[in-house]
Amino acid sequence: MNETKNTINPEELEIELTKCIRELGIKKGNNLYITGNLGPLGRIKLKKSKKQEIIFNSFLNNVGDSGTIFSPAASMNLCNTDIPFDLNLTPSHEMGSFAEYIRKLPKSIRSLHPFWSVAGVGPEANRLKKLSSHAYGVGSAWSHFLDLDAIQVNMGVDPSRAVTLIHHVETIIGAPYRYTKEYIHPIVYGNQIKYKAFHQSVFYKESDIKKKVLLNQHYFEKLRSKGLIMTITHSSGLEFNAFKMKDFYEVAIDFFVDDIYNYLEEVPKIKPYLT
Repeated sequence: MNETKNTINPEELEIELTKCIRELGIKKGNNLYITGNLGPLGRIKLKKSKKQEIIFNSFLNNVGDSGTIFSPAASMNLCNTDIPFDLNLTPSHEMGSFAEYIRKLPKSIRSLHPFWSVAGVGPEANRLKKLSSHAYGVGSAWSHFLDLDAIQVNMGVDPSRAVTLIHHVETIIGAPYRYTKEYIHPIVYGNQIKYKAFHQSVFYKESDIKKKVLLNQHYFEKLRSKGLIMTITHSSGLEFNAFKMKDFYEVAIDFFVDDIYNYLEEVPKIKPYLT
């Protein structure tokens, strides 16, 4: 990027990003789940808050008022702690600055889960008000995204490094190396703190489970071979990858049907789930 581009004005940047997102196939009424890292935009001489606003507006310009924009708002740092979860005030943890921007928007709605919450803005965000107590599985945000035929967009990070939907797949398929754990966690309700049960699929600690070194790449290689991922790179170097979450789900399910351990580097030798 040249010096002129380093000092691009906000209006021009929004026009460019809007075009990039349109070229991903995003259109009016689409529901998006957006995650990623805006690092490549760091060279552009605008305040971080302005860049976040421009990115959001660029997506909104494409989906319109009938589309909904979702983003992770997870706070996994609260897991196994007594730190109360406040739906309005607890920040997301390591989800990126854009995720925090979405969470803090005045019209943003956040799901009630102390560890894996999701935030959304738009007509379908109301779905987040009534979800299962389980982070994944039927009734979770992920099942709603599939019902909505949502599109996941990864910015500045390879999609294989940021696809939480795989844990929904593991839960639905019944991956034997995970079990559902119950957590009783403090939740802020107005001026009170109440303890409530939440659930999440976790690994057996006593097992010798090893995730694939290449993580989810085999799923995305299959998606790319089918032409089911769109990739666009802005002149700043910010790369956008977009795919239908339903397409990923179907590809991953096929892998698990063929090999229930395909998410792992190898079949565990220690299987505490054997009876």
